[in-house]
Amino acid sequence: MKRPVHTLTWACCASLLLAGPAALAKPAVTGTTFTLAKHAVAPARRPLKGRLTDGADNAPLAFASVAIKGTNRGTSTDAEGNYKLDVEDGDILVVSYVGYETREIKVEGQETLNFALKSTSHAMGDVVVLGSRASEARTNVDLPVPVDVLSAKEITKTGQTELGQMIHFLAPSFNSTKHAISNVTSYVDPATLRGLGPDQTLVLVNGKRRHQSSALNVNNVVGRGSVGTDLNAIPTAAIERVEILRDGAAAQYGSDAIAGIVNLVLKKAPRGGTVTGNYGITKEGDGDTYDAGVNFGLPLGKRDGFFNTTVQLHHNEPTDRSGDYNGAVYSTNPEQDATLIAQNNFNRHVTTYGTAKNTMGQLFYNGETKLGEAWTLYSFGGYSRKDMTAYGFFRQPSNKRRAVLSLFPNGYNPVFPAKVQDLASTVGVRRTTAGGWNLDVSAGFGGNSIETYANHTVNPSYGSASPTDFYTGTNKFGQALLNVNMAKSLTKIGGLKSLSLAYGGEFRMERYQLVAGDEASWKKGPVTANNPDVGSSGREGIGEQNAVKRTRNNVGLYVDLLSDITDKLLVGTAARVERYSDFGANVSGKLSTRYKFSDLFSVRGSVNRGFRAPSMHQLYYSNNADAQWLTINGVFDSYPIAHLRNDNPYIQQLGVGKLKAETTLDYNLGFTAQIGPNLQLTSDLYQIDIKDRIVISGQLDATSPALAPVFQGSGIAQVQFFSNALDTRTRGLDVVAAYRQSYGKDQELNLSASMMLNETKVRGDVRTPDKLASLSSGLIDRVMVGLIEVAQPRSKAIGSVSYRYKKLEGTLRATRFGEVTARQSDPTLDQTFRAKIVTDASVAYGFTPRLNLTLGVNNLFNVYPDQIAFPSLTASGQTPYTRFTSQFGFMGAYYFTALKYSF
Repeated sequence: MKRPVHTLTWACCASLLLAGPAALAKPAVTGTTFTLAKHAVAPARRPLKGRLTDGADNAPLAFASVAIKGTNRGTSTDAEGNYKLDVEDGDILVVSYVGYETREIKVEGQETLNFALKSTSHAMGDVVVLGSRASEARTNVDLPVPVDVLSAKEITKTGQTELGQMIHFLAPSFNSTKHAISNVTSYVDPATLRGLGPDQTLVLVNGKRRHQSSALNVNNVVGRGSVGTDLNAIPTAAIERVEILRDGAAAQYGSDAIAGIVNLVLKKAPRGGTVTGNYGITKEGDGDTYDAGVNFGLPLGKRDGFFNTTVQLHHNEPTDRSGDYNGAVYSTNPEQDATLIAQNNFNRHVTTYGTAKNTMGQLFYNGETKLGEAWTLYSFGGYSRKDMTAYGFFRQPSNKRRAVLSLFPNGYNPVFPAKVQDLASTVGVRRTTAGGWNLDVSAGFGGNSIETYANHTVNPSYGSASPTDFYTGTNKFGQALLNVNMAKSLTKIGGLKSLSLAYGGEFRMERYQLVAGDEASWKKGPVTANNPDVGSSGREGIGEQNAVKRTRNNVGLYVDLLSDITDKLLVGTAARVERYSDFGANVSGKLSTRYKFSDLFSVRGSVNRGFRAPSMHQLYYSNNADAQWLTINGVFDSYPIAHLRNDNPYIQQLGVGKLKAETTLDYNLGFTAQIGPNLQLTSDLYQIDIKDRIVISGQLDATSPALAPVFQGSGIAQVQFFSNALDTRTRGLDVVAAYRQSYGKDQELNLSASMMLNETKVRGDVRTPDKLASLSSGLIDRVMVGLIEVAQPRSKAIGSVSYRYKKLEGTLRATRFGEVTARQSDPTLDQTFRAKIVTDASVAYGFTPRLNLTLGVNNLFNVYPDQIAFPSLTASGQTPYTRFTSQFGFMGAYYFTALKYSF
């Protein structure tokens, strides 16, 4: 009697995993005898070679991916488009290149296979590894989770010059807009995914964690209380593609990946390059924008090494969409004021309200080379610097608390320069071991600093002795990373078609620092008449009592499994445990699956238990009198608000407690479909439940009965702080469709349509400490809740058509931004801003295969958001468009021309 052959079950897989990689080589299990394959004879591998070219002009496609489906085996084409790979008969080759259709073909005895790929502006079949840390390459529509891939060609065709805005007009689930007179958001645009916060999206570069910004957003705009990653610090000329994972991934990549992940893949060509130039101007004649970039590659080492470098320079003048100041200037007596205005020839157009002035330089690199036969050394990183200037509200001479008539008899407008610097570098080695494990070890660092100033302003408490220019301090944040990852694709494991395993760990150290500004920028001066404001008006400096330097470390361990159970069923699972030195540990997990009913239709879904650790900014930021523009008792003005840390003795007395991690449970269910040979469609429903969401409290009256016993004698009138006070639920639908059709080699049509529907709601009651239960305003005010629920568009749809005829290509894109609402502390001042459609158009002509010229206009019909309906919220007419939310900015039509030369 023959001994039975047992298939390997999931329980066996788990046992093997716990036993370590070495156990995978031992098929015996106590009490049971089984074999991985009965009388299996491995098929013979043999070399296959070929060449990849552009189907339109036969140009070689350098460094395209040629992978064997369902394995970690693959290669890249060389500079001439040639490849060589060992294959077995029956292998399926997946050939992909960003911006081109992906092709699959079965190997059946061929010795040479050449491919001519069709260009497409919306390739849905790009090969990615984002979404699973297992090692094999898969097309993004073959994954169990939704991943968008935006090629360099797509993002540059938007006519935008900064990365955040490029993605904003291509991906419905992503939002990033410009803000004005909103403190640090004038320097770092808040970027969000699936309607959540900027700090709930993780940003990677080449698959490695990118550092966050150093500045905390405490103003009443989208992302209040959070800190994100400055996407605009990455030069667009360095980017090969952008991958957006629209699914929770904390179990795989760690904290912050609640809404999803944005992965920026840098270019790696070893030869040639591009020179780009862009100029644009608004219909109003301002906002002049100049952008130039050079990307080039050099071969490194003897075999397939490269060193790719990008230099990009950017400058834009500010835009101004302010209204005339209509309030009192010299006197609150209207007749007397009118006389003085005439005598002084006062010009009421006193404010600059629009995008900040920005001069930026960026230098990035990406390289790798072989170290002997087994090891590959790689490194990437870069430096960027932005010199920016934002502007403040007019300080009228009639306001005695802020006026210093000896210095500014006609009032003054504060100007806020800043120097924003980002520096990052990663160095690593990888190899494939004799046992077939892919080992990747890397170390990296990254950091951001924002050095801030306040010019053309005063410290009113210093009177005539006040300086007019101030250094107001520096925000700094940095991280250091050490990563180890092991991955292997195992084939013919029992009855499984494939099993891919990845596991590893990450050590991360973070440092947060606030550097004090000039004494005069924050210190109280000798003047007491009229109870003057303290600190540089418009931006008070960081005081010595708020200066801080803190570090923390984190250790994370993870395991990730992905298996083709059958030809149709794909299942993935992941788990991660992390421990932070300053708040404790967390465990997260993920289960995902995809079932392929046929090659034309698949269903996919996932369940995630994730988390986001409180950022160091939320733990250690404080400001004893942060000036915030608020409406209090019907008066819209700048008020000094004390933002106190949770470990502050005053806050501890209120029973608020220590910050803890946000935890999430989210679900995703969707499908992918191939409708005919040229139309692809994906649709994904999702729900994201967040527990213990970290938010800033309302601006609480420290003299109220609930707070007065604690704050009596402190000198604090208004106070705010962080708290895990809310639970929220986000529900949404993402739909993406793409159609492509070629008419010979001279004509090509691309159509795409995508849509996002999204709603976030606060669930249950606000968690309020017993000592604050009697607050009439509540711990979390309706303004903060409004920023979470209704300040971002609940719907966004993008439709585009691109048609190429020989050397001429035209693109038309329309984006519909859904309505948003700006809530105020007084409900009668709430306003909903209607949905608007923004249309972009461009025409490109290729004079030669190397030289291309584009002419275009963004916001073709000069669409603006609705204006503010309530005069009391316009800062006396200075801001006709709301500062609290933004669908697409308020710049109007923008005309541009772009020139690209390839070499």
